[in-house]
Amino acid sequence: MKKQPFGKTELEVSEFGLGCARIGGIFQAQGPGFLDLLAAARDAGINFFDTADMYSQGESEVLIGRAFKRVRSKVIIASKAGYRLPAQRRLAARLKPILRPLIKALKIRRDRLPGNVRGAIQQEFSPEYLTKAVEASLRRLRTDYLDLLQLHSPPLEVVERGDWEPALERLKRAGKIRYYGISVDSLAAGAAALRYPGVSSVQFLFNLLEQGALESLLPAMQQARVAGIARECLANGLLIKQANELDLQKYCQSPEQVRLREEQLEKYRQQAGAESRSLANLALDFVRGSAGVSVSLIGVSRLEQLRSVLTHAAASRG
Repeated sequence: MKKQPFGKTELEVSEFGLGCARIGGIFQAQGPGFLDLLAAARDAGINFFDTADMYSQGESEVLIGRAFKRVRSKVIIASKAGYRLPAQRRLAARLKPILRPLIKALKIRRDRLPGNVRGAIQQEFSPEYLTKAVEASLRRLRTDYLDLLQLHSPPLEVVERGDWEPALERLKRAGKIRYYGISVDSLAAGAAALRYPGVSSVQFLFNLLEQGALESLLPAMQQARVAGIARECLANGLLIKQANELDLQKYCQSPEQVRLREEQLEKYRQQAGAESRSLANLALDFVRGSAGVSVSLIGVSRLEQLRSVLTHAAASRG
């Protein structure tokens, strides 16, 4: 797999990275299958693994730590901090061996759980909290450094305030993190992140259906030599599933958005057909070919999904 520079850092990253939000969790299978998935991704040439301390109540980091403990220097681990898990989810993390078979037997779905069972997630970006979060991530990952620490979806005002910067610089000087960046939920927050010279990367939503970063954010990142991490490259599956497999109501917040997505998907299906390739291949080529994108994240939870995505990525244009 092609390797490329990661902004102004010394890192070289694979053009595709593995998004590890669905690695682990009480609604997923147990560890061995995930370890096989992580190993297969590395064998395929992926060296960039993007996780967060909150993913699967910390289990995502634990599994990554187990998978790469003997090859730590050969992979790039990017994690995130900034969310506080509610007590319900912390308890669920401890009870996973009991909850997993129960959830499977009762066929409980994540989206059907009432809010008071899931608990409300809060954010915190204080220097004290970020320092503790990094230490906890290092323990779960079985490593003494993170290649990249990212603030996890901070609001615009938090990015602009900047009181997190001294803490991340201290962690960098201490060798706990090599570089730091920000994973943003808005283009405005991404633009604000570029005001800080220590920020090495910005992670943002980017795909055929969401191209807003093309106009201003990506050019500004290129000028600042800040690495771009594109997430949701397949739009949560909309750009790889067959039309008869889609229920757009699950992905859209209004009838207007449903109609927009239907029009977009039809447009790009026709384009892919005219070019004799799959919609997924068109989507992946769009993201990885956009100037300023250093690594494109593919989010999968099963080995067959990984193989399918990589097959689409490798397909020729015909």
